[in-house]
Amino acid sequence: MKTETKKFNLPENHQPYTDKYFLRTREVLEAERINPWVMAQVMIRKGPGRVYGIDEALAILEKYSSLTEKSGRVYALEEGENYAPKETLMLIEAPIQDIVELETMYLGVLSAETTKANDLRGINLNQVRENMAVVVRAARERHVSYFGARHWRYDEDAAITEAAYEGGASSTSTDTGAETFGQKGIGTTPHILENIMAWKYGKEKAVLETLLAFDKHIDKEVPRIILCDYRNKEITDTLACAKALGNRLWGPRIDTCGENIGEGALEFLDERKLEQIVGRKIIVPQEDKKYWFGRGVTITGVYAMRKALNEKSYSDIKVALSSGFADPKKVEAFANAEEILETKLFDMLGVGQVFKSRAAKMDIVAVGETPKDFIPISKTGRGYNPNPRLKLRLGGRK
Repeated sequence: MKTETKKFNLPENHQPYTDKYFLRTREVLEAERINPWVMAQVMIRKGPGRVYGIDEALAILEKYSSLTEKSGRVYALEEGENYAPKETLMLIEAPIQDIVELETMYLGVLSAETTKANDLRGINLNQVRENMAVVVRAARERHVSYFGARHWRYDEDAAITEAAYEGGASSTSTDTGAETFGQKGIGTTPHILENIMAWKYGKEKAVLETLLAFDKHIDKEVPRIILCDYRNKEITDTLACAKALGNRLWGPRIDTCGENIGEGALEFLDERKLEQIVGRKIIVPQEDKKYWFGRGVTITGVYAMRKALNEKSYSDIKVALSSGFADPKKVEAFANAEEILETKLFDMLGVGQVFKSRAAKMDIVAVGETPKDFIPISKTGRGYNPNPRLKLRLGGRK
């Protein structure tokens, strides 16, 4: 099965529009000679609604990969079909090196076209600029990077990034975006690489082996920042990485998904428990409690990380945060918490949705030497979600 790629005016080269961490992942995988088959599922949390961008996403996968020549397959809903929140919209089966660089583009068109069709709006660049400015002010002179390329169309990324930069962002993840202010895209280790390392070395070694491979093959000028939440052992895996790299480790990026509670956060279930550990009275503003306790990246989870690093004599290691920090109230709550806890919690923010979109997400849910050897492997909290409504849309039949 083939798509009508000619009806979409796709650029000759996808790489300028790709998040840099996916380009570096391909570089690491090639150097390590690792190229298993993967099963990758795509969903949108916000719904219900009608899904759009499916046909263009298929065209992207067809144009820039050899998926069809290798008997890879893509199952998907039809363009404009109804979808439910978190329902699997696409299921991709292909060798990892064929698709790893394409996630930014195909997620972006799904996010943008679904948002435009259901919410009847596009991008407001003035709003992007203003929203980023509010976040940057709330971050109190800390580095804020724009990570939103996969939340909107690739051909609008440059304009959006320029607006984010004018609002105070100091870097971004794509070359086409960074070019608007004379830079190159930035990026280190994503979950997709950790998932492959989990298949090869075991889930308990996934984060460490990802860092070691990255450190071996990627330019030494690139900061060694590890995405530490892959198996929801943020502290354990960060300490293992710190032990391995020492002061060459810039630090962890904490991106704990909304399905999980960060490691160590359960030590601080409420103010009373927090006071016992901190050793003094703690008053959490009522409006900030949702940022202190619960699932995802929370103040207590980040505090637990910082405390553990300091106790192991890694006080020089920095901490980056992402996931939900386009919300200036969340950023302000973290900054205020530093005064309450008398502890610096973060050194950098990765911010995506400085505009609202029905953001599509991709997770690898199985890996194998061949499709016949698939075994379930996924980031903790994001396992396989089968959908009998999907149809074969691209590639060969089983």
